[in-house]
Amino acid sequence: MLEASNKQRRIRNSLSREEIKNVSLLILKEEGLEGLSMRKIANRLGCSVASPYSYYESQIDLVQDLIKSGEDELLSMLKKAITEVDSSSAFEKLAAIARSYFNFASNNRELHKVMFVTDYGGVHRKAFPQLPKSYRFFLETVRIGFESGEIPYPKNEYPAIARMMWSWMYGVIVLDMTGMLRKRKGSGNPIEEGISYFQKLLSKK
Repeated sequence: MLEASNKQRRIRNSLSREEIKNVSLLILKEEGLEGLSMRKIANRLGCSVASPYSYYESQIDLVQDLIKSGEDELLSMLKKAITEVDSSSAFEKLAAIARSYFNFASNNRELHKVMFVTDYGGVHRKAFPQLPKSYRFFLETVRIGFESGEIPYPKNEYPAIARMMWSWMYGVIVLDMTGMLRKRKGSGNPIEEGISYFQKLLSKK
């Protein structure tokens, strides 16, 4: 791709934070976190290297903003998914969450790595120390299943079961993204398969 450095350089005030984020996401998608740099962003935007620093104090500050945008998009998808569930069943809502999460990860592989893969470079640990909003949403949906009696276990056990279900979902996604997931013939989507098993197991105490 021809870099924008060969074009007339833009002045600093002509940039916007949204432009920087969009170009950053494009570089992240194409080259991963290792390929993301302020210099590369500036080249794509046709501005000086100093220009992005008008909006972000450091690259970590930028990555934190990308993670926040990713979390906001994912949370919006999850909320939309459960509103479209024509049922009060917690399991059906959890299935909708799992499908949306899987779709988000499949369409945003490199961003998902930065958001959730804890060994994906030191930037992640500095940029994203808090509990993901999407996990809190998932946890709340599990809690509702406990309170309604649909998941017949003591209420104080819902955090542990939520962690177990989230770990399964996260593991399936990582295996799929790395090409290590071997799908059983005729088993269908592994997300659907897993939710089905969880419903059978958790509905019987």
